[in-house]
Amino acid sequence: MTQDVIGNWVEKARSAAATTASTDDSSVQVIKRIVPQNKGSLIMEVAEKIRPFLINMFDGVRDENGMLLQPARVRGIALNVAQSIVNQGEYQN
Repeated sequence: MTQDVIGNWVEKARSAAATTASTDDSSVQVIKRIVPQNKGSLIMEVAEKIRPFLINMFDGVRDENGMLLQPARVRGIALNVAQSIVNQGEYQN
């Protein structure tokens, strides 16, 4: 019984695909889904764009203990700056 139902469905699908393939070859339409960007991913995107500039700016700079400024601190600074830019609404994609 189920074999008949599945076979019937497969035949209908094949015939429908054959008729659409023969009539709509020239009208192919590509639809791109636009995913809205949330605030967190926008902050990360801005921070990654700012970070190379900050790494060059803080090259050779020492912190309050006399140690060279670590890349993790520079990344934290970039994230804080990016968060303030996004929160103020100054960043346009």
